[in-house]
Parts: sequence; C-alpha cells; structure tokens
Amino acid sequence: MTTTFYDRMFELAPEIRPMFPADMTNLKNDFISKLAVLVGSLDETTGLLSGADILGRNHLRYGVRPEHYPIVGEALIWSFARGLGAHWTDEVEQAWRKVYGIIAQRMIAIHSSPPPSLFSPITSPPRRT
Repeated sequence: MTTTFYDRMFELAPEIRPMFPADMTNLKNDFISKLAVLVGSLDETTGLLSGADILGRNHLRYGVRPEHYPIVGEALIWSFARGLGAHWTDEVEQAWRKVYGIIAQRMIAIHSSPPPSLFSPITSPPRRT
C-alpha cells in the first residue's frame, strides 16, 4: 500500500519528489506505523489531535506546505481504493475523506501557530481572595 501511495503522490506532484530520500524503505515503514497509530486513535479525539499536531510540526520542518495536503489526501484515498478493491465502498471512502480532512486541517493549522517557546513565562493561576 505504501509503495502505491508514494508512487501515486509523485505521479500527481512530481515536483515534491526531491523532498524525499532516494531509499524510501524507512519512510514507508514509518508512514504505515504512524497511520496505524492515527487509526488506533480514532475513538480517542485527544490522541488523534495530538498525533496530528506532532505530524504537523514534523512536516512543517520537512518543508511541507498547506497546498501539499490535498495531493497527499488524493493519493491516500486512491491507494486505499486500489488496495481494498471490492471492500472499498462509498461509505468507506466518505469516512476516510472525513478522517483525512480532520487530520490535514489540524496539521495545516500548525503552519499558522507560533512554535512553543522554551522561554515562555510560566504564569500562575489567579489567586483567590
């Protein structure tokens, strides 16, 4: 599935291929494990969103821009459809589009959020009198 996904993504946007290593073995393994973690977090919104935040920060450092996310989403949906064959239904597709949309929106939001500072002042809660 990961080979199909990356091949499709590079077919849709060949200009992003230089952002990736020549040997994709580790990246493919990392991708599938992170996808499994996100899928495993679907019932726990906090875990899903914090996972998306971490991915968003990492991808920002890799040079990913907001306009890349729709390409990734289409490649992901396309590769799932190919991999699942007859098990890929309209309902499954809509569910995956919804989940990817939530994750992508969260990751994109990182682009406009200031990074946490190590030197941010620590504030105490207001004192009760």
